[in-house]
Amino acid sequence: MQTPEYAAPATLNDALLLKKERGADASVIAGGTDLILRMRDNVLSPALLIDLRAIPLANISLTDNAMHVGAYVTLAQLLANDDIAENFPALPAACREFAGPPIRNRGTLGGNIVNASPAADLVPPLLAYDASIVLASSGGDREMPLAEFFTGPGQTIMQPDEILTEIRLPLMPPRTAASFIKLGQRRSMAISIVNLTIRLTLDASSAVSEARIVLGAVAPTPIRAYAAERLLTGSEVSDELIEQVARNAEKEATPISDTRASEAYRKNMIAVLVRRALLATRAELQKNASSD
Repeated sequence: MQTPEYAAPATLNDALLLKKERGADASVIAGGTDLILRMRDNVLSPALLIDLRAIPLANISLTDNAMHVGAYVTLAQLLANDDIAENFPALPAACREFAGPPIRNRGTLGGNIVNASPAADLVPPLLAYDASIVLASSGGDREMPLAEFFTGPGQTIMQPDEILTEIRLPLMPPRTAASFIKLGQRRSMAISIVNLTIRLTLDASSAVSEARIVLGAVAPTPIRAYAAERLLTGSEVSDELIEQVARNAEKEATPISDTRASEAYRKNMIAVLVRRALLATRAELQKNASSD
């Protein structure tokens, strides 16, 4: 591994100027839990590492309509934040399934996004909660839906002069619940074989008004199972409907075979896990209704 140059700019403007000058030759380092491994394996060879730890990008704040999460926020911070737990419980659920405490203390939300792994554990809950992201450059900021960010394994639409600075989560409507499930060779410290998040919002008649089924590790990018979502919308979540939705979600995935699992196994497990997540989400909605 070739030793790169190192810079720790004091301001975001200074960091953005460095990115503008050095472009794709410069990599931003956050927790470094993935970047350093890729450098060691010669997958990435940046000429410059830009460390943003001196810049305030590790804040979490709640406004009237959204949660604002800095890209440098660690998984441990997400787990410790009461507002995140109350408003977006599937996100800390994913954090708890992610590696172990040492990695969660260093790994960042922004890093998990920018890595653009199809199996990224934190992306399905973010997509289920309709997250958007802010990409900054010396020419200004642009906000975009996270769903439009990924183009393939390890690939995004981020430009060489841009830095991810913030993730924004709109507050969910009342009568909303979500569930995250990860299937791996171990409970944690393992890349997902399949992961998913399901979010349901009910209307006053207990029919589904909004449905999100987000699948990870079963396509080149995390995907939404749109056809399965449409089956749910406008209906009450019956056992029969759950079975139908699970089988439809399986059909929407295009998994591959690799060292962790075969294509056929992943396809079968999608239906199993979607069924489990729907049952868990329905139970949570029923629990919340009985306590109102």
